[in-house]
Amino acid sequence: METKKTKYCVYCGEKIAADGEKCEHCGEWFESSSVSRNHILNSYVPEETIEEEEIETVKVNNTPVDNTNNIDAVINSINSNKKEDSNINHDLNNYNDIQDNNYNNHQNNDLNNRNNISKYSNILPIRRFFLLMFLTGGLYVYYWVYKTNCYLKDDLGKDVSPGLRTFLMFIPIANIIVFYQTIEDMNNFIKREGIESYSSVLNTLIHVFLGYLLSFWVYINIQESINEFWRIKEPNLPVKREFSNPEIIVMFLGAILWILYFALIFLMAFLAPLIP
Repeated sequence: METKKTKYCVYCGEKIAADGEKCEHCGEWFESSSVSRNHILNSYVPEETIEEEEIETVKVNNTPVDNTNNIDAVINSINSNKKEDSNINHDLNNYNDIQDNNYNNHQNNDLNNRNNISKYSNILPIRRFFLLMFLTGGLYVYYWVYKTNCYLKDDLGKDVSPGLRTFLMFIPIANIIVFYQTIEDMNNFIKREGIESYSSVLNTLIHVFLGYLLSFWVYINIQESINEFWRIKEPNLPVKREFSNPEIIVMFLGAILWILYFALIFLMAFLAPLIP
């Protein structure tokens, strides 16, 4: 710190007379405009001058500290910044790890889906449905009611009992109620998707009063709306074209019924002339 009688040499930092034109220590000459550079940060200051300087308040990271504590404050600030940088790097590494894991999982899922498709859409192709109805002589209706109620319970969360409803389909009067309730429950879900649907009451009346052949039309009409519903709910799932094992069993039972039916006809035709 310069006083009125002395100043510091701008070249070596030693104390010299205030009106001196040449440094008596380093021999350098001064110009009239020379000014001490000791006020500049990191310039040389003799050790004995530190005690003469007044303690000034400075700010380190917006926190007032004394000059005597500058070093500790700067070190603490540097350590704090390093800690923050370390936390940021740690968060970035975690984020990158999560992104990598998500990408790998997505790729693995796609690969598994391509290599092993274990889930098919609930869509039932109309041609397959008609063939099942015809080959089983209408026996497929009971399995259809069971599967539709399974979809209501397992896929749509409806509180129903597929087994009980299927059992009641074999009981007169009760089968009409079960049929109506099944298609009405499904119809409610279809309407929520904004799909043009069927009339549960009208289809039930046609099914009951207009015979076996028109019942085919009733089930096909209902199944078309159900298929449209599953196309919206399961757009990415493939449609199964092959017959499932339960469908094969139903067709086998239907084949037995057809054989018994024709055997009964031939038997009646054979015995008719013998009956007086």
